[in-house]
Amino acid sequence: MTGRRSNQQTGFTLIELIMVMVIVSIIAATGASTMANGVLAWRVAPDLVDTLSKLRASLTRAERELRETRRDPSASSSYDIASMTSSQFSFTKTDGTGVIFSIAPPLITIDYSSPAVTSVLVDQVSRASFLYFQQDGSSSATSSSDIAFVELQLNLANGSNIYPQLIRVGLRNQP
Repeated sequence: MTGRRSNQQTGFTLIELIMVMVIVSIIAATGASTMANGVLAWRVAPDLVDTLSKLRASLTRAERELRETRRDPSASSSYDIASMTSSQFSFTKTDGTGVIFSIAPPLITIDYSSPAVTSVLVDQVSRASFLYFQQDGSSSATSSSDIAFVELQLNLANGSNIYPQLIRVGLRNQP
């Protein structure tokens, strides 16, 4: 008895192998891109959190200090303010301590008169300025007698990213 051989071959054709390789390549490229983005986010996140924490802490500290601006003992209709420019705000607190905020990017510093201490408020400043407003909140204040609000506009830089924030502080100790 003679046996018949089958002419059918088993296995994959060249076209099927190429198609599988193309599909696997697409999946691998997508997965690699996703992983690279995840690793980048993991590396950048601590710096971002640090920058945003500095932004929040510096504005909170500035607000707390500015609220303590005292009335001028010799003229109660005015605040005890020595300087109010876009880059410097100098005043006396209710406890008699002199305070000077100075903006000189990349730093904002605070100087205290008693005890004499200078400290850095924040060190990643790309741009900052003080603005002063009257009681209506929109008219610019030009002297210590018509000031009611101090606004601090602050931009912090983290690499090429800029994080802007502003606070407007209503001065207390109204007559």
